Amino acid sequence: MSDWLYQIRIKVSEQLSEDLRSVNDLGLSKEINKIASDNNARLVCTFDAFAEYCEEAEREGIEQYELYHWTKSTIDNPEKKAKHLKSFAFYEGDNQVYSKELAFSIEKRLKDLDSGKDIIEINVIDSNPANNPQPPKRVG
Repeated sequence: MSDWLYQIRIKVSEQLSEDLRSVNDLGLSKEINKIASDNNARLVCTFDAFAEYCEEAEREGIEQYELYHWTKSTIDNPEKKAKHLKSFAFYEGDNQVYSKELAFSIEKRLKDLDSGKDIIEINVIDSNPANNPQPPKRVG
């Protein structure tokens, strides 16, 4: 058994993103939030996480936040903003990564939903750096 940790990420339609971000507990968003709740997890919009990171960096001093400039340019770019508004990750409490068992349990339940075209993609990501893009090098 590997020591890698995992995360579930989903890409969703614009309408489902709006429902999930506004906490509309209706239809598919209700089912997705129930999957999160049943697994002691929560759903986090990638754009919102990036925006919170930038806000914290600006409060605390951006020199302490290596990814600030990359993250800020990402959320300020309209195309990237639109992309990240439709991207969500399941966190176990505040943990962004968690056991393989939890990740695959969430994935199975998501795949069992009748989501039509609203869930565009479901990805299981592991923490092995060889399988993931690394953060951009700090410039200057």
